[in-house]
Amino acid sequence: MKKIFYISISFWLISNVSQAQQFKMSQGISITEYQFTNDLGQKVEGIISAPGISTQASFHREHLVDINNLNVEQSKIGIFLGQNPKLLKFLTFLNYDLGIQYLQMNSVGDIQNNAFSYQTDYLGVQGKFGLRLVLPFKFSLNFQGLVSGQKMLYGTQFVNGRYVNLAADPQFSSIKVLAGFGGEFERKFSDRLVGFFAYQQTQTSYGIAQGQTTLNFKPIVFSLGFRMFN
Repeated sequence: MKKIFYISISFWLISNVSQAQQFKMSQGISITEYQFTNDLGQKVEGIISAPGISTQASFHREHLVDINNLNVEQSKIGIFLGQNPKLLKFLTFLNYDLGIQYLQMNSVGDIQNNAFSYQTDYLGVQGKFGLRLVLPFKFSLNFQGLVSGQKMLYGTQFVNGRYVNLAADPQFSSIKVLAGFGGEFERKFSDRLVGFFAYQQTQTSYGIAQGQTTLNFKPIVFSLGFRMFN
């Protein structure tokens, strides 16, 4: 049932992206830090970040408030904002994304002369809320807060010369909620195309419990992308 649920969400988001005013896509590299504490509450050393892949596709709304629609609709909200031009101008700088993300969160390490590695693939939904500052020469900066929910599609651990399926390990297989921040450095190339370089940093926030092991993920993503206007 969980697989059907996630597939349904993915198709719903893709259909909304295709109907959106702007389509946004990015591809990049993820570098994930595994923050693991043992059952004594001690941080385990020897775990090293490893690279992976990140792909994102989303619906993008460039302005939280569309001035043209407000002028036409003459709604109560439109009338209120029309009477408060400073607030209206501020809202035009706000934007948001809603889409899907494929994310690999990998790691390698060596503890007490035992080498190991983790290879994981996650798919989830992601939302971003940003403030865009327009710069000269068609450049802009978009500062973003973001949150995502990720579910592991496939994961393995390689240790002592054998592979272990992580599907039965709740520290990996349970739904991961990650929150953080990011930014995009954009350049408008035409009336229909904007390219950007993006950075984002998120992490899970599971509290440390005495007598239990705890694993938090902290992926950093560097990517290149574009958004297209209909």
